[in-house]
Amino acid sequence: MSMNHPKLLQNALTATAALAVAGLYALRGRSGHPGLADLKGWGYAHRGLHKEGIPENSMAAFRAALEKGYGIELDIHLMKDGNLAVIHDSSLLRTAGVDVRIEDLTAEDLENYRLQGTDEKIPLFREVMALFEGKAPMIVELKSAGKNHGALAEAACEILKDYKGVYCMESFDPRCVRW
Repeated sequence: MSMNHPKLLQNALTATAALAVAGLYALRGRSGHPGLADLKGWGYAHRGLHKEGIPENSMAAFRAALEKGYGIELDIHLMKDGNLAVIHDSSLLRTAGVDVRIEDLTAEDLENYRLQGTDEKIPLFREVMALFEGKAPMIVELKSAGKNHGALAEAACEILKDYKGVYCMESFDPRCVRW
């Protein structure tokens, strides 16, 4: 056994512990934030109020949620032109029947894809924001792909900076939350 082995193990354990602490810090949230009160007391439609004929994360699902008095949870992805698309999966296979990554598309490309055999297209985040502004809260989940976490978080913050409505952002990627 090499003399460096204990030192390498110690360095690896230290690095792992540091990452774990950083991850926990990033995930602890802002439980004391005064804006949380505005999010309470609402029911939330996960990916909009969807059902047969009204696909998840579609404008029809978001309109239905708003009409029933719900806030929404939605998922956003950064597209190659810098726009933010509202869709759960990176791959369009499950929702649009085509194995294409949303991150490889532009806003103009979205006209070519329909959700679950309906006339509904993949909405841009700015379209959903316009629908909900000042009416009901949004829970915005940042869906990173590869190493785009910083660019995604920055784009989301930029588009939301002048938004006049209640929202919170979340992500399962602690790098987005930390950003």
